[in-house]
Amino acid sequence: MSDGSLVGPDGGRLFCIPINSVFAQASSDVLRAFREHASRAVELPAGAVPGGVWANEAEALNSMPEGPERDARWDLHNLLVDACRLIWTHALDHVRALEYDLMMSPPPVWSPLTLCRATLEGAAFVGYLCDPAVSVGQRIARAASLRVKEAQNQSGAAVMLGPEEQAAAVRDIAEAEQLVTAAGAVQQVNRRGRLAGYAVDGESAPLDHSISAEIRAFLPSWSTSSYPLVSGAAHGRPWMIARGRSADGSWTGEAATVVAALITVMGALEAGIEAWGTYLGRDVSTVLVEMEEARMSFLSDSFGLAYRSS
Repeated sequence: MSDGSLVGPDGGRLFCIPINSVFAQASSDVLRAFREHASRAVELPAGAVPGGVWANEAEALNSMPEGPERDARWDLHNLLVDACRLIWTHALDHVRALEYDLMMSPPPVWSPLTLCRATLEGAAFVGYLCDPAVSVGQRIARAASLRVKEAQNQSGAAVMLGPEEQAAAVRDIAEAEQLVTAAGAVQQVNRRGRLAGYAVDGESAPLDHSISAEIRAFLPSWSTSSYPLVSGAAHGRPWMIARGRSADGSWTGEAATVVAALITVMGALEAGIEAWGTYLGRDVSTVLVEMEEARMSFLSDSFGLAYRSS
């Protein structure tokens, strides 16, 4: 073809064919394998204390003079680690949902792209919070901004809930501001004088950061182009509606959608394991090799699986 696009045996664009049951099963199976790897890779044995970057940060915090500032920084540090655990679990829940979604009859049209987007954004946020390359000051600054931003979000939601929830939200904002101030976090304001983030030990972190920029930096090179596609799909791109609607009025999912979702999830989980595992002091090298082998094996087989009859 003049544009260099890959084509399938039917002369159409590669994988732009209906999802068959064999391909769907293989796709679901490889997702389950990735999810199980991702769950085990960062799991610590009962009673074990994290090592790696976490241990270095714990030593730095414990070396501070006893007092409110050290206690507040520990509170923010623990909040950040707990947030990472919760977000990682939530991301894996979306992988599990995607495993079942692919097995639906009739096959899904665009839900694989919305489910994988949730996994990607969750894994990327974990990568942002536990980035092993940043200093402990930057980590606490990110935790401070996270704490205040979440309190602001709660306040915004409380407007629709009633006086009791609004009062609780006001108290939570006050508690968040008290905590970050005690930790030595300094407010950063924008040109309009509005709060834009916090700085700790000269390291600043914004209240709001660009998820697109974070994801581009987070994903491995072979997966970076996936986010614009899945982000567009999550907002109901009209071309997906047009492609999914058959002449008889039924809906038809395409194998291309599944491949895009899998590439997104694979990239997100591999990058997330590398960041999260390094932060916790886990040796994740073996599991990353196993995941790469599973990814390449599936991609090698995917063409034949997609173009065979159910």
